[in-house]
Amino acid sequence: MADEQPLHIAVLVKQVPPYDSSPALDSRRRIDRTSLPAEMNAWCRRAVTRAVELGRACGGRVTAVTLGPPRAVDVLREAIACGADDGLHVSDPALAGADCLVTAHALAAAVRTQGAPDLVVAGRSSTDGSTSAIGPMTAELLGLPFIGPVLDVGLRMAGGTRRLVAVLQREDAVEEVEAELPAVISVAERSCAAAKAAPENWPSSAAVTTLSLTGLPGARAAAASPTTVLAVHTIRQGRRPELLTGDPDDAGRVLELIDQRAARLDVAPASTLPPGPPRLSGPLILAVTGAPRSVGARALLGAAAGIAARTDGHVVVATPHADLARLSAAGADDALVFTDSGPRSLARALTDWAASRPEPPWAVLSGSTAWDREVLARLAVRLDGGLMSDLTSLRTQEAAESTLLIGTKPTGSALADITAVGRTRIATVHTGCLPLPAPRAARSITHRTLDVAEEPAVRVLHRTPRGDHDAVERAHVVIGVGAGVPKEGYGELDGLRDLLDAEFAATRKVTDAGMQAHDRQVGITGRSIAPRLYLAIGISGSRDHLVGVARAHTIVAINHDPDAPVFDQCDIGLVADWRDAVRALTRAAAERWR
Repeated sequence: MADEQPLHIAVLVKQVPPYDSSPALDSRRRIDRTSLPAEMNAWCRRAVTRAVELGRACGGRVTAVTLGPPRAVDVLREAIACGADDGLHVSDPALAGADCLVTAHALAAAVRTQGAPDLVVAGRSSTDGSTSAIGPMTAELLGLPFIGPVLDVGLRMAGGTRRLVAVLQREDAVEEVEAELPAVISVAERSCAAAKAAPENWPSSAAVTTLSLTGLPGARAAAASPTTVLAVHTIRQGRRPELLTGDPDDAGRVLELIDQRAARLDVAPASTLPPGPPRLSGPLILAVTGAPRSVGARALLGAAAGIAARTDGHVVVATPHADLARLSAAGADDALVFTDSGPRSLARALTDWAASRPEPPWAVLSGSTAWDREVLARLAVRLDGGLMSDLTSLRTQEAAESTLLIGTKPTGSALADITAVGRTRIATVHTGCLPLPAPRAARSITHRTLDVAEEPAVRVLHRTPRGDHDAVERAHVVIGVGAGVPKEGYGELDGLRDLLDAEFAATRKVTDAGMQAHDRQVGITGRSIAPRLYLAIGISGSRDHLVGVARAHTIVAINHDPDAPVFDQCDIGLVADWRDAVRALTRAAAERWR
């Protein structure tokens, strides 16, 4: 690195309320965080660590950048205490309540005031909004390549050009990629140690420059936000749990209740998808999927078809494969087959396609993988549309002059209903939380080819697929392991897992500790699954985890604490020590099914 020019790195950080806080709406229907404590977003702490490491390796400079009220200067002071050289604080009352698109415009404008940074580093997401959109949106606004989530990252010279080399944490593989600089990266939550400094070690704000909207060409006020929060409400109990005590005889009763509930699944439901020939008129609902053969694609197309039915519209699926029979049976009326899956180039091609139509898409939907999020974040910038990120449900609602598309997503320990305004509404959705309609009879649909240029700035050097990456999503029975089960106790679960032919899943705390693989994580920051049976062992029941199993037919919870929140969101609850319960269930299952 000695013969290279020092890098200038900008790291984006955010001040957020504590993870389990419950924000309310203020008089202007904005989420009110002023009465809550504040701290640096957990994922931004990893971004600071990586930015400082890269900056020190080449003798470069690191500028921490944030947007927020005056007190948000504290996250910059902490970032400087952790190794950043200076800070840039975007603060203006006109930006209060800005959504992710307006925020990205302001942050990109702030980065531009620093000249042309070689690298922009962001956290993968935020604990208060879970949008995962700011990184790719900023990249699109700056005209830069984006890679993430990054597990490991470094720099090297290739052909006289400095390049970024990173290991990425994909849902189905681990990839090693090379990217040209300048670039934008997002850092995975398990990438490195979190940057932290005690408040008494924070410097003064002398190294922080504050900018208002007037100093940010291209930025907008919050009033220009194309998304808005309609309501914030507490989670409503959706199940009627039957609780049992820790008597060993209760194990047999648990199995009886499971069998009774399983019997209800034997009758195949009729398809709820619109029947008849393909409809090619009315509002266009565009469903974008990179995995058209997956269960998630079926759920996504089912949601799109439901919206189309309620708006007298039709569904076009954008996909890399033209399996027309499968796509039509899932809800598509037409198909757009793209030739390359690079998110940056695909977003550009979809924008051009939308511009060629008499009317732009009424809505664009996709899943919540890293690929989905980047494509739709870039598309939202290009279409100047409202992006509703990481939703757990979608619905339409008739308003005075228009039809609203409303999404629900977790925010802190509550749920927020949000909507988007403008000509095109854009949403990424946890497809595992959506209903899965039975297929309809396949119909003859047409398809067109969408030419997408290859992305020259990012090159995949090596890809290691995970052969069982979707095993949890395909399993009929899943055993979820929480922090209440120590790693040395996992062996005691094997017998029950074999008897139930089950797959293991885990909470975020468990995967953070390395006791289960990342692709086994279930919840708002992991997978959303819909097994016939979900057996939650040693799981307290945080909302962010349980939202990932909302579509499970039967949830059985085992916890020693009768007041554990999981007992409010299960169908069958067993209050018992997990070891005693697992041993009793294993014996009862062996006798019942031998």
